Amino acid sequence: MGTKAKTHDFDALLEQIDREARAEGPQAVAELHALQVKYRMLNQIIQARRALQLTQKDLAEKAGLGQAEVSKIERGRKSPTLDTYSRLAAALDLEVPRLARRRHPRKAA
Repeated sequence: MGTKAKTHDFDALLEQIDREARAEGPQAVAELHALQVKYRMLNQIIQARRALQLTQKDLAEKAGLGQAEVSKIERGRKSPTLDTYSRLAAALDLEVPRLARRRHPRKAA
């Protein structure tokens, strides 16, 4: 099976999961969205680590974590806390997600 076929199959699977969540209702859609955000963040961490040619051990040391914890996080076996995500992002010099940035109140016009 070629790469294009695998990509098409995966895209079809994602579309099916999305349809099923919408059919189940708003709570299922919200849960699916939360999982998508989580895995996008994990993917960014993995890609940044690889781009910097860091081992999991290197990243763990920079973030003040154990290598086993980084491994579990990257494999999706452990859900990191926001603090742990922040440590990993800082160690990799990743931009802080918009959600985590401090918002300044707007003055009324």
